[in-house]
Amino acid sequence: MVEVSFEASDVRGNPFDPVENDIKVTIVRPDQRSIRLPAFYDGETTWKVRYRPDIAGRHTVGAVSHNGKTMAVSKIEPREFTVSGRPGPGFVRVAPRQPARFIRSDGSAYYPIGMNVAWGDVIPIITKLGQAGGNWARVWMCHWGGANLDWVMNAKLESGTLDLNVAKRWDEIVDAAEKAGVYLQVVLQHHGQYSTRVNPNWSENPWNKANGGFLSAPGEFFANPRAIALTQAKYRYIIARWGHSPNVMAWELFNEVEWTDAIANRRADEVVRWHNAMAQYIRANDPYNHLVTTSSDLKIPGLWQNMSYRQPHAYPTDALAVTAAFDHAKQDRPVFYGEIGPSGLKDDGTFLHRALWSSMASLTAGAAQYWAWDAVDASSWYDRFTRAANFARESGFPSRSGLLPAPVSVTTSTNGPLTLRPGGGWAKAAKTEFTVLPGEDPKSGSEWSSVPSFLQGNAHRDMMSGLTLRVNFPEAGACSVAIAQVARAGAGLTIAVDDEVVASKMYEASARDRDVADVVTAKVPAGSHAIRIANTGADWVVVSGITLDPYAPALGCIGKSSSDYGVLWVYNRTRSPVSGKLAIAGVKPGTYEIAWFDTAKGVVLKRETATVRAKESLTLTTPPVTADLAVWFDRAASAGRKNATAASASGARNGSGPARERDADQKAPKGG
Repeated sequence: MVEVSFEASDVRGNPFDPVENDIKVTIVRPDQRSIRLPAFYDGETTWKVRYRPDIAGRHTVGAVSHNGKTMAVSKIEPREFTVSGRPGPGFVRVAPRQPARFIRSDGSAYYPIGMNVAWGDVIPIITKLGQAGGNWARVWMCHWGGANLDWVMNAKLESGTLDLNVAKRWDEIVDAAEKAGVYLQVVLQHHGQYSTRVNPNWSENPWNKANGGFLSAPGEFFANPRAIALTQAKYRYIIARWGHSPNVMAWELFNEVEWTDAIANRRADEVVRWHNAMAQYIRANDPYNHLVTTSSDLKIPGLWQNMSYRQPHAYPTDALAVTAAFDHAKQDRPVFYGEIGPSGLKDDGTFLHRALWSSMASLTAGAAQYWAWDAVDASSWYDRFTRAANFARESGFPSRSGLLPAPVSVTTSTNGPLTLRPGGGWAKAAKTEFTVLPGEDPKSGSEWSSVPSFLQGNAHRDMMSGLTLRVNFPEAGACSVAIAQVARAGAGLTIAVDDEVVASKMYEASARDRDVADVVTAKVPAGSHAIRIANTGADWVVVSGITLDPYAPALGCIGKSSSDYGVLWVYNRTRSPVSGKLAIAGVKPGTYEIAWFDTAKGVVLKRETATVRAKESLTLTTPPVTADLAVWFDRAASAGRKNATAASASGARNGSGPARERDADQKAPKGG
């Protein structure tokens, strides 16, 4: 990055308002093309512009303009500079030919693996994350974190001004991200600023009339002309000061906008118009064309039409409930979870591990990004990211195209439990009856991804008071329902098999909603049955899982593949080490290289080859699986290794090629 500074003593009015003071600097490149960059105010009479060259050679600083007219400035430094070397990989883009994936300016694949580092002392954590191999972090511009330019705790800013101390803090954050190799998703707004319901900060908001501001209600933020103008001015400053950095992956307009008062009051149309206008404004003013997104549930009509990629959040009881939720629908743009964590945020590291590996085996454009960065830092869980990053690098799956959900079947000598995990939250159920086939694994790519985890009682019986499972047990077993929370008004869970209630548990009213760790179990005979799980009590319970045991192979598998390549994540449903066979259909005949990967150590466990004949599946026998492992298979790698061996042999015979290069190296003098 090259920073050009200058003095502009004749500027009048608000230096943070681009309508009053639109200052731009022209830089002439070595190829004589010119680029005009927005300048930013940095105190007193000092202005600066930051330029990220992508071409070597001599650059010169040209005219400085004020509101479109050339202006006189002094102390321009530097007036010219020479760039050497080669460009880096560049900015993150959406792949034009594969719109569900990310690439960088040079065409190399970019696959985000990291976590939220939303506020607090973020720089050391970003540094550790980068050292561990992580390449993505999500940081909020929030006031309590000292990171909001126009809302500073215990300070009164004049309307329309921005805090330069906060700006310097962001200089340090962006610089740290570049040094760490971490790409930032910068969250510009968050729902609490304009909410009285969910994590509300409206009572503290300086734009609130009660605090001397100009907004009567939080929902006005999205439509008030003054609020829109001030927000655009702030975004223009952000672009000018930090838009130079390739390590800013994207500008995120809002964190969880669905929780704002505007959405609660059914003003979604205004929220959508605001998003469209802000996305248009940023793209018109950002010379480096960063991606623009927001985060929300995916149900607000029109919200995503001008976003570069979709960014949902999820807090299920098990990561497998959601991580492949998008595998079976064609995506017109990238999607990955910007926040994920266990319901209740209680984790010993297991949820983080399962979230990373199950999402990498899915078709999302990035790994599911863990929320609890403080837990990661306190518990030193950074090695989880190292293992995941090693797998992504060694398997090469981020650069592979044409991957679809892997058509894989699993066979084990014994059966194990199949757990159905509701992936939704507080919502009305779209479906309450499911057929679960023996051996079927309705993991997160199925309809269970959206089934509400709240099983309702009398208070909201219309939303979802019960579920019906049509099952066919291969042998006598059981259906167990795990309950994580109970409403203060009380509840009652019943399990009926073929209309006969065989298990139940009642909960009396209490002073508050409470966490529980209960399991209600009903015996189920072998054969076909209808299991009805219902809440007959006053209010809700949270169902963390419904387990049918024994009902499925002892090993489960999630994966993605093409006709000659694939990656799979295999997990053990039982408590004892298990081996099994994986049969992957739809692959081409040929010899495949197989690499089994130890997810607990982050290294290749063993390599082998397998041959597929015409009309056969690729069949793999797993090593013993204690908790989980990963594997990739590659037909092209095997062919490439064979060709390389042939070329090496030819070179040795003819006195050329690799063998001759080795001889030349051996004869070179030391230091040569």
